Amino acid sequence: MNVFALNACDYADRGLGAFPVDTRHKRPSVKGWQTATPLQARKWAKSARLGSVDGLGIVMGKQSWVTEIDVDAVGEAWLAAAVQRFGETPISIITASGKNKLWYRHNGEGRMIRPFEGLPIDVLGAGFTIAPPSWREDLGASYEFRTGSLSDIANLPTIPTEALGTTSYQVAEAVQSGQRNQSLWRWCMAQARHCDDIAALIDAAATWATAFPDPLSAGEIERCAKSAWKYESSGRNYLGLKKPQLTEGDFIMDTLIDHPEAFALHELFLRWHGKRSSFAIAPTAMSAAGSPPWPRRRIEQARDVLLERGYLEELSAPAKEKRKTGLYRLNSPKVSGRGCIMIVGKSAKSGGQHVDT
Repeated sequence: MNVFALNACDYADRGLGAFPVDTRHKRPSVKGWQTATPLQARKWAKSARLGSVDGLGIVMGKQSWVTEIDVDAVGEAWLAAAVQRFGETPISIITASGKNKLWYRHNGEGRMIRPFEGLPIDVLGAGFTIAPPSWREDLGASYEFRTGSLSDIANLPTIPTEALGTTSYQVAEAVQSGQRNQSLWRWCMAQARHCDDIAALIDAAATWATAFPDPLSAGEIERCAKSAWKYESSGRNYLGLKKPQLTEGDFIMDTLIDHPEAFALHELFLRWHGKRSSFAIAPTAMSAAGSPPWPRRRIEQARDVLLERGYLEELSAPAKEKRKTGLYRLNSPKVSGRGCIMIVGKSAKSGGQHVDT
């Protein structure tokens, strides 16, 4: 589509040094993009190879005197929240994926990725951004000016100082070769808690990594994000926490640590009956089958511990004279606000509510 060749000069006319960008992987297609000038942009546009590129990038910050607020979520509500916080601006952009960007006059802002708790917003006062009318072949859509145009560059307002608040963030521009993978992985571990899925984390990681002096490949960025997401999704993301995250299984182990056989029996019940609303427990038959390989009495003792501590609820008691097994169901642990486990269920012996903390 020759997007770069057809539009780079428009940016150059307004003093912006655009450079060709791979829009799919959000990577510059040339070296030296950090110091791109209007003259260099015109030269790249005349190149048959570079002119055919479908993406335009511009450097954020002092070089362009533009700071971008990147609203990294789809929806009018998120855009409205960004405008309310940072103020009205004549230039807003909709990306190929339907997200939004707002442009302001640069006023010393840095590059901050997800600096505001609960807001999917990046402040891009350094690094680069992808500008209209860049095209995403994989999405079949382009970046477009939603409001305003390049002619409004000179009229951009600055972001109010109070809108930036107090934030803490790692500076990607300071990450050198030899530190990139580890720095990106640790950043992804911290950000994973605020992402809805792996795709959102990969996208955020790609944005943050664009500020590296020596950029990583798209494959390396994806591998770092996927590794961090694996830790997060399995409840093993302890990075940066004052106390480790504890899974439901951790709490169960802690409260049954003094009765290892009850814990083992609970794990077997989870495997066999975890998705059932009720199930029978027949200690004699279980012992005879070797599942678990314990005498009947040990199975009964382990079962009684689970009943007493609320992990099992007895729906109907066993009746020896009728050769009828008992009917039970598993109870799920709940974590109290103090970080303690609370198992709520009916005790077979008391018939009342039993709470263990």
